Amino acid sequence: MKNTIGLLGVGNMGTAILEGLFKKRVSSPRRVWVYDKMRAKESAFARKWGVRRAASAEDLARRVQWVILAVKPQDLAVTGAELKPALTKKHGIISILAGTPAAKIRRAVGAKPVIVRSMPNLGAKAGASMTAVTGSSRSALRIAKTIFDACGRTVVLPERFFDLVTAVSGSGPAYFFFLMEVLARFGASHGLSRADAELLAVQTASGAALLAAGGEASPQEWRARVTSKKGTTEAAFKVMKRSGVEKILARAFQAALERGRELSRSV
Repeated sequence: MKNTIGLLGVGNMGTAILEGLFKKRVSSPRRVWVYDKMRAKESAFARKWGVRRAASAEDLARRVQWVILAVKPQDLAVTGAELKPALTKKHGIISILAGTPAAKIRRAVGAKPVIVRSMPNLGAKAGASMTAVTGSSRSALRIAKTIFDACGRTVVLPERFFDLVTAVSGSGPAYFFFLMEVLARFGASHGLSRADAELLAVQTASGAALLAAGGEASPQEWRARVTSKKGTTEAAFKVMKRSGVEKILARAFQAALERGRELSRSV
């Protein structure tokens, strides 16, 4: 990838995206600039990877073609005002701001740059993010897809689905972490060491995810294969069904969706 890239906001997600680019050799650190008002974070990342440091948000925009916007959503207006003087029609903005529609980003950065809205998740830190992207420019979407494919998988979706994406895959890693946590706690409560219980839970989750991602069968089909008639897994699922676990989870996911919609309206 020959384009120059600037990361504005050197947090966990933004740095995970850049690290994916470097590890997959999609881009070179010498083609990347970073800026964060917390200069210590910026400095530490620059020392680790050899990227260049900008003096300000405006300086960053003057040096690159693509800006990955990774600041806090509440800082969008101030950041947009800092960027705007340097932005041209040749610039692209890739936003990873949660709950922030493209129209609000447009108002912040002005009419000149092309905008791609994205929703990655924490899996980016392991090179296994699920990222949704949306935008009106096909060429910009291709660039964004190249960037996010370096740290996982990418799907192009209409923006109307983004609050749903946030509830399903943006928040999704936490749901699976919680199940691992519950399994590990159960094992520990019955005599396993905490370390052994966590190993059993995490490795089992990892294996299940790899099987589901392999494409041989759907998650539903894999579950059926594991659930032998009158076996231990069937006994567990009978309790879950009687307890209404699926309905409880659906209500939880709906709450996440509604909160995402509230954030979209309030930013």
